[in-house]
Amino acid sequence: MTDAIDAGLEFFRQVLALRGYRQQILSADIANASTPGFKGVDLDFREALAATRDGDATPDSAPRLWLVDDPRQLPEPGSGAPAAAAQAVKYQVDSSVTLDGNSVNLDHEKAAAAANGVQYEAAATFASQFLRMLTTAVGESGAQSSAGG
Repeated sequence: MTDAIDAGLEFFRQVLALRGYRQQILSADIANASTPGFKGVDLDFREALAATRDGDATPDSAPRLWLVDDPRQLPEPGSGAPAAAAQAVKYQVDSSVTLDGNSVNLDHEKAAAAANGVQYEAAATFASQFLRMLTTAVGESGAQSSAGG
């Protein structure tokens, strides 16, 4: 039974870590919106979650992303992101490139960051409710065992 509880808590931990990592990536894109030659990147969330859960990165999501080949485009190591998630950071290919070589679409990045923030809060709420449910279950079982014995 504790394996199911651990798996549930670990899932929420991974989702929150990946959402936080994606927010860092999107924030870096926004910060570099006027940097010549900067290419916008994003986290393929589905691939990153699969990689952190299974240790196997199987890309089957957004076709608008390419693999990032320039390490300067990635956040610093040890930034709180799961190691397997770095393989799921990809260039955005659906945005136009300006004359100075920048591919960041500021409106798109702001919308993606806002949506990711909402998804982070939803995951945090689900995790909180999961913990509240466990606390209630443990409290009720403790009250029943003390009353029955």
